[in-house]
Amino acid sequence: MAETHPIPPKAARLPLNFDPAALQEDLAALGSGEWVAHFNTGFFSGDWSGAALRAVAGSANAMVADTHQGEFSDTTLLGRCNHLRGVVESFKCPLRSVRLLRLTAGSNIREHRDYDLGYDAGEVRVHVPVITNPGVEFFLDGKRIIMNEGECWYLDLNRPHRVRNRGESDRIHLVIDCQLNDWLRGMIAEATPDEGSESGFEPFRRLVLSESAMQEELGAITDRGIFLSHAVELGRKHGFDFLEDDVEAALQDARRKWMERWIA
Repeated sequence: MAETHPIPPKAARLPLNFDPAALQEDLAALGSGEWVAHFNTGFFSGDWSGAALRAVAGSANAMVADTHQGEFSDTTLLGRCNHLRGVVESFKCPLRSVRLLRLTAGSNIREHRDYDLGYDAGEVRVHVPVITNPGVEFFLDGKRIIMNEGECWYLDLNRPHRVRNRGESDRIHLVIDCQLNDWLRGMIAEATPDEGSESGFEPFRRLVLSESAMQEELGAITDRGIFLSHAVELGRKHGFDFLEDDVEAALQDARRKWMERWIA
């Protein structure tokens, strides 16, 4: 009988750790021209860019992670980054795209799903934070996951997720797309699950559901932009810290659940 492995949680810290100072040294090998703007321009505001370490045909300018575009191979940039190459070589599984992804201060990646990634699909994405700060907010399924420099994280990015860098410095992650094999399944099985913490919007939402006056106040607003800004203002009056993006994500999630209910 074939060996079976438990289905992993939505987020888990793998039993791998890397020296963030050494990884940050490798960033000096990157010139400003080697950072390429992310192709999904509709998914973000601000500056979201990347540098390819492993890409289709080994092209350092290829940011597409789609396996249908061709075969993946190391880029010349990876050869100049000894410490990052050591991280990549520590993965004893077939690798596809490997990128450094940079989200500058004040930038925002809107909520989305990566439908081509998933444990059941046989391909997963791993994140290794190289540079981060306390102002980075990564939400997966509405829960905030805090990833520290040098850690290694498995994330189920088939689920809704979004990122906002509210700090004053860049957030740079090494992002590795891996094909599942027994080694990686074993690493995920040994990982430390993290259920995350809810955003400031969730307790505010519960307060609104318990207060008819607040429901009427918000329900009377028909303009979406005004609704978003007023919800944030009302939340702050009651001591809750969240952004318009959090409200928008909640509206999208409610709409998605409604559609799934009726489609099913």
